[in-house]
Amino acid sequence: AIEHCGSLINRIPEVIEVNARIKSIDGCVSKFKRKYLPNLEPDTPFNIQSYISDLVGLRAVCYYSEDVTAIKKAIKKYFRVIDITDKTRQMEQTDNKFGYKSLHLQLALKKKKDASKDLIEISQIAFELQIRTVIQDAWSVLDHKIKYKKSIPQYLKRRINRLSALFEIADEEFLNIYKEIVLEEKKIKDRLKRKATSDNAVPLDVFRFLFIALKHFPDYKFIEYKVDNFVQEILNIKEGFTEENLDRAITKHLAIVDKIEVNLNQKLNPYTKIKYCLYIFNKDLFANILSEFQKEKIKGYK
Repeated sequence: AIEHCGSLINRIPEVIEVNARIKSIDGCVSKFKRKYLPNLEPDTPFNIQSYISDLVGLRAVCYYSEDVTAIKKAIKKYFRVIDITDKTRQMEQTDNKFGYKSLHLQLALKKKKDASKDLIEISQIAFELQIRTVIQDAWSVLDHKIKYKKSIPQYLKRRINRLSALFEIADEEFLNIYKEIVLEEKKIKDRLKRKATSDNAVPLDVFRFLFIALKHFPDYKFIEYKVDNFVQEILNIKEGFTEENLDRAITKHLAIVDKIEVNLNQKLNPYTKIKYCLYIFNKDLFANILSEFQKEKIKGYK
């Protein structure tokens, strides 16, 4: 049952990791005594299992806090939602508390008419799904390692709250940085669409590089970390090198590099072509951007 439900949750694009656990007998008894037994009338008959809603538990981890909402919505394709406990909202409704954040869903597999006998049996089992971001999950793990959190000296309580607040800020900033990157990528597309001119006022960065690179190589898939390393290589050679400088180098010399490519009888990727263009653009400045073999191939071309 756990494996099947976990595999369904793993299909959701925003989910990066799924973990499962079955609560131990001691854990069930301890939770019942702590949360439910004190509220029962003396001599009231009870079945511990009927009180423990998280006997079977799954945890879905995602990158960003907004992914939690997306996962919550996508879950309904496969499962019936029995109950929801939003610990994040509970925490955010207070102004003096920090700590554990998570969305808890009580779920059961949707019943289908053509389902196998095994799936019908699984659909009768309710389980708890906790949805957290990577940072919320990290705080949860660390939080469980703190032995005492309530009746402790004020200076310790303050330090725990400060630490929790830092995790909360990190979670928000992680999302904000992601949104800013998405916005910068959108600006690249907008600039390409309106055929904007290159800017000579601001030093090159990954987004300005991509604007120029995609202008000249629109069909190439530029990988983020490779772009990052390549731009840094250029800036290590010439701090303050601009997108206009890069655009001029490629525009002026790409035709020569295309001839070199034909002569070599091999396909050159855009990074290599740009290196050739930069070297031809300024041989003294970019003397080390090409190998000696590559420099030899340029001789005779103008």
